[in-house]
Amino acid sequence: MIIEHEQDVTRAVVSELERAPDPRFRQIMSAFVRHLHDFAREVRLTEQEFRAAIGYIVRLGRHTTETHNEAVLMAGSLGFSQLIVMLNNGNNGQV
Repeated sequence: MIIEHEQDVTRAVVSELERAPDPRFRQIMSAFVRHLHDFAREVRLTEQEFRAAIGYIVRLGRHTTETHNEAVLMAGSLGFSQLIVMLNNGNNGQV
């Protein structure tokens, strides 16, 4: 696929994901890619901001050990862990 427009990038990645054998994996990753790309477009993320974000993720990895997981702590800080618990254990997100 020739990439001429920014939307082509998203289409190319989602198209590649279609080759994944697990349907649920395809669904989750395709949605993740579309939302991530839409986020970058919405905020007009700069290359410098992207590098800073990647640096943050790298630092999370460096501070993660067998007994201490920074990524889990970040998910909690962002409210993501709680959202997942509520979606899976409540009444349509209600507890």
